Amino acid sequence: MTAFGEEVTALELNVNGPNATPTVLKEYRAALAAYDRASAARTQPDALTALRDGRAAMIRLDARRHGRPVPIDALPPAAGPGRPRPLTGTGERYVYTGKGFGETEVLIDRPEPGRPALVEADVTRGEDETSFKIKAMTRTADLTKTGDTLVSAPYGYHGRRYLPADATHLLVTSWSGRRWSIRVAPLSAATVLAPEHRGHAENEVLRYNGGPAVLTVQFERNQIWEVRYVCQCLRSRSACDCRLPAWPEDTPGDNDWSVDAYDLRDGRNTLRLPRPGFLIIDCVGSWYLTTQLVDIPLPSPPRRGRRRRPGEPSRSQH
Repeated sequence: MTAFGEEVTALELNVNGPNATPTVLKEYRAALAAYDRASAARTQPDALTALRDGRAAMIRLDARRHGRPVPIDALPPAAGPGRPRPLTGTGERYVYTGKGFGETEVLIDRPEPGRPALVEADVTRGEDETSFKIKAMTRTADLTKTGDTLVSAPYGYHGRRYLPADATHLLVTSWSGRRWSIRVAPLSAATVLAPEHRGHAENEVLRYNGGPAVLTVQFERNQIWEVRYVCQCLRSRSACDCRLPAWPEDTPGDNDWSVDAYDLRDGRNTLRLPRPGFLIIDCVGSWYLTTQLVDIPLPSPPRRGRRRRPGEPSRSQH
């Protein structure tokens, strides 16, 4: 509550200023009211419920002030008489937890609003092979779209996934009583890719800080896996207009920015890394990555003519 109160105070919103539109003021007053409710709450669930509403108002307020699509909350405050809405918020910001059956929508509070993020998920192991999924969703006044499945876990799960910038909600579907927790973190929190990197996880996001290089990817046989590269500009492959290096003709790999293997392939492939960025690993089982820098000469400086001595006529005067 203290952190939330400090955040509201730090807004320094001029209620009489030109940017204080009716919708902005509505969100601002909703945040103030939520803080008052949290301060007056007598139980922890009541306080967390008020803070959840206050955080939602702050997320909408920030989106309005910076011209981003404003997320909406399509779920009612209560699912029906005697069935309160699931409380997913915790005392720690950017962390959500839950347990039970059915679908739960979680409004995403990003450490870096408007930018992609990391989703770290933990799911306890169930007694049987029951479905558990986390999907990225976009729910605004102008668009409702269900995006990619970030997690699909019939058993227990721990991993990190890349969360696109346009997602506003996480849709959690559980048909068992398993407990789950989700943490949203900035991309800068991704583990740095080492020259030799081993892992055993279902999903991972690694940060690459080097120059042009060839990444060799090795996975266990008989596994479905994929490795994708995301440029440091954080745009999609089709939208990225960053200049590619002048790769030597004998450089392994290609410029597709993704490699994959299925079923009986040997689980080994190469991928060119043109510049710093992020690697998204989607697999089941052990994996081994090695990075080898490629010596690409810098472009030659532009040729310049001999500098004229004082008093020497120019070439156009000859």
